[in-house]
Amino acid sequence: MRLFLTISLVIVVLGVTLNAYAIGPGLHSSVCLANTIAINSETPSDSSQSLSFETGSIQAELGNQIDIQEKIRITSGNSIITADQASYDEQLGILTIPNNISFENNDLIIFGKSAEIKIKEKTTIINNTNYQIFSIPARGTAGEIRVQNNNIDLSQVTFSTCTSIDDSWELSAQSITIDNLAGIGEARNLVFNFKDIPILFLPYLSFPTGDQRKSGLLTPSFGKSSKKGIEISLPYYWNIASNIDLKTTPTLMTKRGMMLSSELRYMTAHQNGVTQIDYLPNDDKTKKSRTYISHNQVLNLSSNWRMNLNGEYVSDNNYFEDLTGTMSSTSRTHLLRQMQLQHLTDDWFMEIGMDHYQILDESIISKEKPFRRLPYLNFSGAWYNQALSLDYKLNSGVVFFDKSETISGSRFNVMPEITSSLSFNGISIEPSIALDFTKYNLSIPTELRHLKNDTSPERIVPIYSLDMKGIFRKYWNNGKYTQTLEPRIQAVYIPYRNQDDVPIFDTTIPDFRVQLFNKNRYVGQDRLGDTSQMSYGITSQLFNTSDGESILGFTFGQIRYYKDRKVSLPHETSLTNNSSSYLASIDWKINKEWSMKLGNIWDSHKNQSMKTVAKFQYVSEESKIFNLSYRYRKNILKQMDVSFSWPVRDQWNVVGRYNYSILDRRVLEHFVGLEYESCCWGIRLITRKHLAYRNGETDSSVSLEFIFKGLTNLGDPVESLLGRGILGYDMP
Repeated sequence: MRLFLTISLVIVVLGVTLNAYAIGPGLHSSVCLANTIAINSETPSDSSQSLSFETGSIQAELGNQIDIQEKIRITSGNSIITADQASYDEQLGILTIPNNISFENNDLIIFGKSAEIKIKEKTTIINNTNYQIFSIPARGTAGEIRVQNNNIDLSQVTFSTCTSIDDSWELSAQSITIDNLAGIGEARNLVFNFKDIPILFLPYLSFPTGDQRKSGLLTPSFGKSSKKGIEISLPYYWNIASNIDLKTTPTLMTKRGMMLSSELRYMTAHQNGVTQIDYLPNDDKTKKSRTYISHNQVLNLSSNWRMNLNGEYVSDNNYFEDLTGTMSSTSRTHLLRQMQLQHLTDDWFMEIGMDHYQILDESIISKEKPFRRLPYLNFSGAWYNQALSLDYKLNSGVVFFDKSETISGSRFNVMPEITSSLSFNGISIEPSIALDFTKYNLSIPTELRHLKNDTSPERIVPIYSLDMKGIFRKYWNNGKYTQTLEPRIQAVYIPYRNQDDVPIFDTTIPDFRVQLFNKNRYVGQDRLGDTSQMSYGITSQLFNTSDGESILGFTFGQIRYYKDRKVSLPHETSLTNNSSSYLASIDWKINKEWSMKLGNIWDSHKNQSMKTVAKFQYVSEESKIFNLSYRYRKNILKQMDVSFSWPVRDQWNVVGRYNYSILDRRVLEHFVGLEYESCCWGIRLITRKHLAYRNGETDSSVSLEFIFKGLTNLGDPVESLLGRGILGYDMP
């Protein structure tokens, strides 16, 4: 019995201490180093701690030496410990494994030349080890692994995600200490070698061993552009509290100076927010200080009340053009500042707020600048009367519009609506009646009184509609394919009310896709378009029944008018046509590689296209990607866009994009690059030129990025550029 208890104790200590070493965070997977181990498929799948012990023979003398001969195999749950032989000194409480010990589970495997386990001190020492971590996957060596209580000490450690054949990069340390209780690790004398060349040395590094955050330096980035010069950033992460952190990034730009960027994030039970401040003192080019501030905050005041605070500020109109690198940011002309108080219940929603914009484009004249809403109140609700099978809806709002040197004032709008829903074998019919009441209280400058003299215009207009929808399905090829057919017809009647005395505060003409089944042909409350019309459309989809993958989709629609429309916006052309433009689109998965998307809005009265979109894409199983697209909008846009990502040889890949404006006869953006990717590292080199200023000036840049898989990326991050510019690049 005593011998059995001794052996059981040895097994428990060995299994527990080695399992403690196995704890580690998972990173990215690869296919070059194995991320599974075949022998573990034979082990139990549960995580129970039951023990099994297998060996050839045991020679023992009670109170002295216990020798365990031949192959030893200890199984505990998913963990397996094997050794050629072992001896246990009962008096000293030391288990010695003179050669060949291994430990493996689903996460890692460790091979050691020898090991010593001190039972009384609860200490395990493994010498000359090789390990492989499957979850990363990675491999490495350690001269000694010492596990004692909750601490793990490693000496002469190496780490890499490369295979022994490649061995392109390796991280080595003189010593690593891991405190599992505190969740902190410390490494000393770290050296990062790339192609056997040491490129980074750190005498000391402290790091978290789990998911907990820790203050410290983040990976630096660098790049080069014509408007900022060489750019080097070194971010530092501050873990202020469990719910507050701050990232501070000093950035050196050789043509601009030193910029300091800070991003503060916080989260509590009742609020969360992000505040960003970028400050460039005394720009070397403009000789002025430059600032950008952004704040986004959500406060949950109670279960039904919420407040949103959002706003942006820049010190000058050219900030984004000079100091940012994406076309979406350099083309910004308005910055919104907004405050909202919202209340939500199951039946209704209320919002009180105010907003205004900072205008960045000096070419925007005063009358085209948006009004400030100081403040506004919106209320909407929906209630269902089950006894009468009726839906009651209410939309209302009060807005105070403000802008200097023009008409300002308040607008009150309320629109109750009653709808009934009827269903017959896949067909639904919804008759509806609504009443729009809108009233203004205007402040008209003296110099504009000759244009408008009514300070309290109002309108009361009924809205009648009948909406009919159908959903039909048909199965083809013994149920392999499913086709849906969804026709829709909507009739709308809105009588004419003269609205010429009503100013235009926030009303525009939407895209025709929005107009097609919208009762009001305008977006906003300043105009309610009179009409007697019928909208009709049909959508059909063909897809695989098994996985739902779409094969072919088609949409067609138009509006027929039965009288001329008299209500219009200023400078809007006459509305006397008896029909709208045609809308048609098709989405076709031609085969496994090729797909096509076509969309067009065709004006049959002028025999010309108003809007056209055409996209062709090729994606192969070998990660070959090619995109060709054409975009057209009459008098506004006419562009060609070509992008690709194409493997050329082994692990080399060429990427590129060419975006050209036919209307402006200029290149909007083009880049070309070369990528190399192996099992454990990669490199991207991208040269880019894009439209950066509203006056037509461009910016050129060169980006170089190193990817060390399982460790970090170094350089100028370009993956977001490639994902945005090459459709399908970031697909799994």
